Amino acid sequence: MFETLGKRLRAYAEVPGRGYPDWAVRYVPIVRRLGSRLPDATHTPDAKRILEIGANENGLQRFTGVPVIAVDIALDHLKAARATQDVTPVVGSITALPFCDNYFEICACVETMEHIPQTDRETAVNEIARVLAPSGTAIATFPSGESATRAEKDISEEYRRYTGNAIRWLEEHSEDQLPAPDQMAGYFQTALGKTHQVTVAKNANLRVWRWMWRVMMCGWPGRGNAVFQALLRIITPLLCRCHCGACYRSIIWVEPGDR
Repeated sequence: MFETLGKRLRAYAEVPGRGYPDWAVRYVPIVRRLGSRLPDATHTPDAKRILEIGANENGLQRFTGVPVIAVDIALDHLKAARATQDVTPVVGSITALPFCDNYFEICACVETMEHIPQTDRETAVNEIARVLAPSGTAIATFPSGESATRAEKDISEEYRRYTGNAIRWLEEHSEDQLPAPDQMAGYFQTALGKTHQVTVAKNANLRVWRWMWRVMMCGWPGRGNAVFQALLRIITPLLCRCHCGACYRSIIWVEPGDR
């Protein structure tokens, strides 16, 4: 039974290279902090004023239950998001968002900044600032720091040894270099500092992140891997709260100044 479960969980984790526990660790802390700022799932007009930049099959809508406008430059990403969530797909670039000014109450950019060239990141932040309403909240998350870079390299190499394949999105991180949280926060402060407060939080303890990915993708610790994959599902709520010490990713919070 455990071997069958392990195969199913591994198959899920490998499409497109990321499994449910990792998605939950990204999104659950965001949803928890947004709290009452999220509209009721049945209140469609407000719900349509939520934007997620960078579409995927496990995005913000899955963890909130609220309809979301999902924008992405890749049509296949939008199709995957539309197949699993209540999203309105829009083809567009983060450096030229196809929306009017001051429209969105919530704008989330989760694990996208590291996939765009460094020279375009300030432009991307300015676009988020442009479409964000004066009372709106923006969230940008991304892996950051030398420790995260080393951890990604280790997991990528271990995965290649185990499967003979590459993890494409990790290679993209290496090509574009991970964003620096202070620099990204500075971009947001310059763009929205007069009306909003910008703070930096941490997400995903680095040792936990490394362990989680070794279990999901690299067959660790061997024949008992199926049990560990099942365990990951069970303890996901705990993993979502483990943000102490050195962490894998940073979260930039841009919130109205009167909060």
